Amino acid sequence: MGREYSFMDSEFRSARYRDESSGDFVRGLVAIAMPFKGEQSTDVFTVIKEECLKIGLDAQRVDEYVRSGVVIRDIAQLIENAEFLVFDLSGERQNVYYELGYAHGVGNEASEILLIAKEGTPLHYDIAGLRVQFYTSPDHLRSILASTLPEMVRVGRSRE
Repeated sequence: MGREYSFMDSEFRSARYRDESSGDFVRGLVAIAMPFKGEQSTDVFTVIKEECLKIGLDAQRVDEYVRSGVVIRDIAQLIENAEFLVFDLSGERQNVYYELGYAHGVGNEASEILLIAKEGTPLHYDIAGLRVQFYTSPDHLRSILASTLPEMVRVGRSRE
């Protein structure tokens, strides 16, 4: 799964990049990478799942899986199989940065990735130049997702 080119190929239009090549993915699957602990994380996860469900998307996070196995393999497969990806950068979690880097490396385009973070979250140097939607509360996040997710679907599927 994944794409034939990397995020950097698409962003800088290298010779490897092919706009018409959308790659292989599971239609409607949304990968979520975010901090797992705390009430805020639970609320954010619930909002993301509900907003995805409203437009027919299946949002998944690997800690929901009920099976044994190698977690990093599950994460990689979810990222590779997802049509869209949501990364919550709140809490500056190294795993979320790692997973975002992996998503870029397997060729997910900017239009397939939504970056969100709680207002006030510092962004580290390597992603400071990327567009991030900052939210102030779960309700604010809901309004961001209600407008952004349908647009991601529209743009992503317009290449089909």
